[in-house]
Amino acid sequence: MNLSGLVPGWANLLIIPGLIAGFTIHELAHACVAYFLGDVSQVERGRITLNPFRHIAWLGLLTFFFFGFGWAKPVRVDARHFRRRYPGIFLVSISGAVANLVLAAACVGVTLAVTVMVSAFSLRSPLEVLRSVMVNPADRSGILAWAAAFTTYPIYANLALAFFNLLPLPGLDGFAVLASLLGWLRRPAASGGVQPAAEPAAGFERREAGPLPAPGPKPPAGPARERRQAAEIHFERGAAYHAEGKYEDAIARYRQALAHDQYHGPAYVNLGLAFLALGQRNRAIQAFRGASQYAGDEQSRNEAWVQLQKLSQLPTPDVPQPTAAAAAGAAGPWTNTQPAPNWAALFVRSLLLLLATACVYVYLTIGLIRYFS
Repeated sequence: MNLSGLVPGWANLLIIPGLIAGFTIHELAHACVAYFLGDVSQVERGRITLNPFRHIAWLGLLTFFFFGFGWAKPVRVDARHFRRRYPGIFLVSISGAVANLVLAAACVGVTLAVTVMVSAFSLRSPLEVLRSVMVNPADRSGILAWAAAFTTYPIYANLALAFFNLLPLPGLDGFAVLASLLGWLRRPAASGGVQPAAEPAAGFERREAGPLPAPGPKPPAGPARERRQAAEIHFERGAAYHAEGKYEDAIARYRQALAHDQYHGPAYVNLGLAFLALGQRNRAIQAFRGASQYAGDEQSRNEAWVQLQKLSQLPTPDVPQPTAAAAAGAAGPWTNTQPAPNWAALFVRSLLLLLATACVYVYLTIGLIRYFS
């Protein structure tokens, strides 16, 4: 039995540039939309980047190479941070396919532009040039194969990714789109599509390491989202008191925030800074330890470890020392509470990528003109 027909030809390698670009732009769109809707965890996971190694699943790439369908590394989304749950899920789910369609349209425009340029300088008809690139480029000159790899093949790859991911099958974007639409239609418009959410999975190990600051009142009953909103209100008011130097009032507000949301990392950190401003070093250490154990975000835990490191370098209490606030740099509240992407670096890398892509298309255009002349 001849099995050679099951082995893909080398021409299938021509689709790899289009696949890499398609997978990267697909997952980057998911991550960016989720971030702008409130899920800042995409920054901590490193998904807001043009680095294809952050987005490509090699098994999915090989599957597409052999069988015509594949997948990338899925973007994990925490819909609890969305203002409106189901519309947010819908926008995040549909964004990947939309990005692939936009990239496919851009490739169509570039392909037509290259075709017109080659036709104008080689005195060949545009249809002849386009047909030579599209029909069996692997059987022709090397420049035709390379031209296909960066013109017609990316169009096919991105269209295939868009329509495949929109299939309403479990695990694909289309299933999430359909489920979010059904959930959105079932929820009253006034509720904004918000469902009571469970307590956040903080992603850290809980352990006892000494006493924490005096606990506040028992968290009130009600949906977790309402408790988090109340915690944010108390935290913001506490930060305002903190900036005004009203440390006792700030401490009371931070404790109220923790009473509503025990995973509120910035409240732990600012509570420790307020204690430092009052010279209460031991209580500050307890608050920072609480952040390192219970904070639900990585940035608060890192900031708490930084403050604990600073405090470990202070002299012992038996030795005369400067005020704790001055020694630890705790004059005001910690305000950098939300991780943010490095937009400047992303912008520069995007420009460099566009410049490199333009150079590739200029080279291909010149090569095609020489081939047809």
